Amino acid sequence: MEKATREQFLDCLQTSWQHFVAHFYSLPPQEQLDFLAKQGYAAFPDLLAHVVAWWQDGAAWIKEKGSDPSLPLPEIDVDAFNAAAVKKFAAVSTDEMIRLYESQRRAIVELVSSLPETILNYDNVNLRLYYEILSHWKEHELN
Repeated sequence: MEKATREQFLDCLQTSWQHFVAHFYSLPPQEQLDFLAKQGYAAFPDLLAHVVAWWQDGAAWIKEKGSDPSLPLPEIDVDAFNAAAVKKFAAVSTDEMIRLYESQRRAIVELVSSLPETILNYDNVNLRLYYEILSHWKEHELN
């Protein structure tokens, strides 16, 4: 797989992901419910919790260990991770979850913007960002 560029990551974060919440709430109620059912989430805050948790985990991993070009990506049980994310944020209100989502999105923008080019191009870092930003968007894209 060809490495993604800083510009590709930032474009997705600043266009697609930036408008995700507004786009979801612009849908008619039945389309919102259909989208959530297709995604496997009971409520939109649960889906946001899932995204926030992945971004938090990815950012922490990159900051702590991502500068080691030989370090493999961590093995993560995706279903368990997603369930834990929903549980972690279960008591958070919808408005607060939206604020957390936007705050974490801005933090990922800052991380991607500030990473030295050498670290951004390490296979492990580039691939983790690809999964967290570009591939993840394809999974949750609103049509």
